[in-house]
Amino acid sequence: MTLVPVPGYGPGDLASKEWNLAAYVDRAVFGNHVWRFAKVYDPEGLLSTLPAVATTLAGVLTGHLLRSRRPPLEKVSAMFVAGAACVVAGWAWNYWFPVNKALWTSSYVLLTAGMALELLAVCYWLVDVKGYRRWALPFVVFGTNALALYFLAELWANLISIISLTRGGVAVPLQTLVYENLFASWAAPKNASLAYAVTTVLFWLGVMTLLYRRRIFIKV
Repeated sequence: MTLVPVPGYGPGDLASKEWNLAAYVDRAVFGNHVWRFAKVYDPEGLLSTLPAVATTLAGVLTGHLLRSRRPPLEKVSAMFVAGAACVVAGWAWNYWFPVNKALWTSSYVLLTAGMALELLAVCYWLVDVKGYRRWALPFVVFGTNALALYFLAELWANLISIISLTRGGVAVPLQTLVYENLFASWAAPKNASLAYAVTTVLFWLGVMTLLYRRRIFIKV
């Protein structure tokens, strides 16, 4: 990513969407089939898939640790130590190879895996070691129907961006109308965006709670 040159541009560009090595490889392999919103790169491209596999394997290894017969406190300690080591390594590696989510750089893998391990260790200690379970019910509701939640939320997001209503003779997406009238009309842009996101999460929590109470769990 930093040493192999992109033809006509050179090596080491991690800032632009078009001229980094990952984007060049995606265009060379996929042609016009790259991500339609960007046109010049694919967020699930070939080179970025390799470190994404490393992220997945970090989760697999953590799962093996949690399923092992080690004492609970030893599991918590192992996750804390491994998480701290990954965070430090990620921040150090960032100096030479920047943390970049779109490219899923190895420094991003280390940093996010470390932060996830730290958070998981806290949750495991609270729920499995200390027995504080009631606060985690919303996460249980989401987790037991994760597939349905993902599918329905994506479907809904696409629908409200496709469905348009006329305003002043101009077709405006339903999502834009909802955001502007219910959130942007009373809050600053950043706060309106946050309120919109929180409301969306709470809406789907309500839907998933109905399924959870009726013991409806959609799985493959």
